[in-house]
Amino acid sequence: MIMRKGQTAMEYLMTYGWAILIIMVVLAVLFYLGVLNPSSVTPSQCVFPAGITCVSNQLKTSGKLYLVIGQGTGKTIQINGIACTQNSSVSFPSSGIISYGGGNNINVSSGSQVTVANPSATTFINQTNCTDASGAVLTNQPINSVYNGKIYINYTELDTNLNRIVTGTYTAKYEP
Repeated sequence: MIMRKGQTAMEYLMTYGWAILIIMVVLAVLFYLGVLNPSSVTPSQCVFPAGITCVSNQLKTSGKLYLVIGQGTGKTIQINGIACTQNSSVSFPSSGIISYGGGNNINVSSGSQVTVANPSATTFINQTNCTDASGAVLTNQPINSVYNGKIYINYTELDTNLNRIVTGTYTAKYEP
């Protein structure tokens, strides 16, 4: 009788041992093929505080940003500039580099959408590059690698003439 209990226990352990081994092999194959790679399931995310929304965005492997925003502040605003960076220092927004320059600002009425960054634009106004923390443009990035940073939009409320800078978080995969 004692021999029978030992045999049952051994069969139990062997059955579960083989099952666990098969599961481990399947998981190893899935990781090898990239199916369970966390970077492959990272969603694109563009989030601003209330009043400004991301309608559409894309980050090119050249580091150029495509961004369409929606405006719902209840006032007409004038977009003076945009910056996409990994620099998260508190002093970055006040550094004065968030500007289109040359008076090439974009007016947007409340409830409207506008393209504020477009890599295929023929004018300099809408060409915005995403940079690393030191300000270097991230060019020739591998397709599907992930960029994490912030987008700063410098705008003026036209009826009050108040200048504001809104900060959004930005996560995206590089696309061709």
